[in-house]
Amino acid sequence: MKNKLLLTLMLAALVTASSALPASMTYAATDDAPDGSYTMDLTTDTDAADNTATAEESADTDTYGDEDIWANADPVLVEEASSFLDYSDQMEPLFSYETKAWDAYNINEYVKSSNRKQEYKLMTYTVVPNYTKFVSGIKLIKPKNSELAKIHAKYVKGAYLELEGFVLYKKYVSSARLDDAILNKSKAKLKAGGKLIDQFNNEIDKYITKFDALQ
Repeated sequence: MKNKLLLTLMLAALVTASSALPASMTYAATDDAPDGSYTMDLTTDTDAADNTATAEESADTDTYGDEDIWANADPVLVEEASSFLDYSDQMEPLFSYETKAWDAYNINEYVKSSNRKQEYKLMTYTVVPNYTKFVSGIKLIKPKNSELAKIHAKYVKGAYLELEGFVLYKKYVSSARLDDAILNKSKAKLKAGGKLIDQFNNEIDKYITKFDALQ
């Protein structure tokens, strides 16, 4: 999911034109770093400074070219793209909770007598609390666009099933007497949740393609 939302940075780049940098700023290479490594610095181009008037005359063309493109774009599509960027901005901070939970869950590939207590602590203090925060956070997000809202609902449902799977797994490792029936239920919840999240990823891929017209 995180990788999918990072694609929206391309949309953000369209909104903030790169031509906003002054014409007098150019990149120059130096090797002045203490370790002799190759670095890039911003330096002032003296020739450009001497031609300030010329730069000002061409400013309209250089700076506002991208804005002209957006002016001709479908305003409904532009608004939808803006809403999607808002959605991704709300989702992004929550991924740290998801990552912490899964990283802790995957520390041990198998549960055995020597690591069962460690597994229980991981589930109790890291996995379940962090994934609970993640699910609670994404449930609060309400996309304005109805199509995106339906796609997001699948992520919420899938994540909630995964949380139930984690809770069952915590119960599984809470006792020295490991109950395979509980483990199987946990795996089933995680699998069902994963399928829904896969559906979300596929649908969000298709959804993002509608913004290709703005590039």
